[in-house]
Amino acid sequence: MRRLVLIGSAIAALAWGSVAAYASTATVTTASPWAYACGHTTFGNPATKEDTPDTNGCPANDVPGTATAGLGAGTLSLSKLCGDADSAKCTADDLASGATVKGLTTLTAASWDLVPESYCGAGAPRLNVVTSDGKTHFFGCAANRSGNHVDFKLDAAGDGSGNGGIVGKTVTSIDIVQDETGTANLIHLSFTGTAAVTATPTPSPTAAPTTPTLATTGGGMPIWPMIGLLLAALGLAGLTIRRRTA
Repeated sequence: MRRLVLIGSAIAALAWGSVAAYASTATVTTASPWAYACGHTTFGNPATKEDTPDTNGCPANDVPGTATAGLGAGTLSLSKLCGDADSAKCTADDLASGATVKGLTTLTAASWDLVPESYCGAGAPRLNVVTSDGKTHFFGCAANRSGNHVDFKLDAAGDGSGNGGIVGKTVTSIDIVQDETGTANLIHLSFTGTAAVTATPTPSPTAAPTTPTLATTGGGMPIWPMIGLLLAALGLAGLTIRRRTA
């Protein structure tokens, strides 16, 4: 009984260790660039999309513009530019650049540093975080900036969407978005939360080779020795009969 208790305790400890491992904290320091225009998104490094008014699904009242995103040498560069067009009109374009942060199911801390002269407005570059309840949360750059460092407040007070922040919530997507006119160069990206775990299929065990055995009857005794004994008995009986009749 004591052995069973010890074995059960060991199994429970292993199971708890597995759960703890699956709930590990991770910090992500990179992101996957993308560019968007008029309902279409391009992923790549770099990624570029153009707003072409009244074509390719772009509104006729947009102004021509280009969105570009790229990650290199530790710097994430995001831009939305429309040539000589008024910046307010460019910002209104259906155009954006950005990058997706992957590998986390919660977000407990997020920050980056701005390269000097980088754009940092009220709404961009911002964090867009979608939680498992389907709500989208916004965290802007300017409100969270101190010098050239941006450290996001992820609670309800810091949530520009009014959706209550993301503290304690499961997140389904995290994106950095530049959809205001300008160029932002971000360094020292840091996103901390619960690491997403990808299930690894357990390989099927290889069947061990078996030693050939003789077929047995229901009682478990091999058939062939029994047949041999029966034939021997019949032989002896025939010999006895022949001797008696000789």
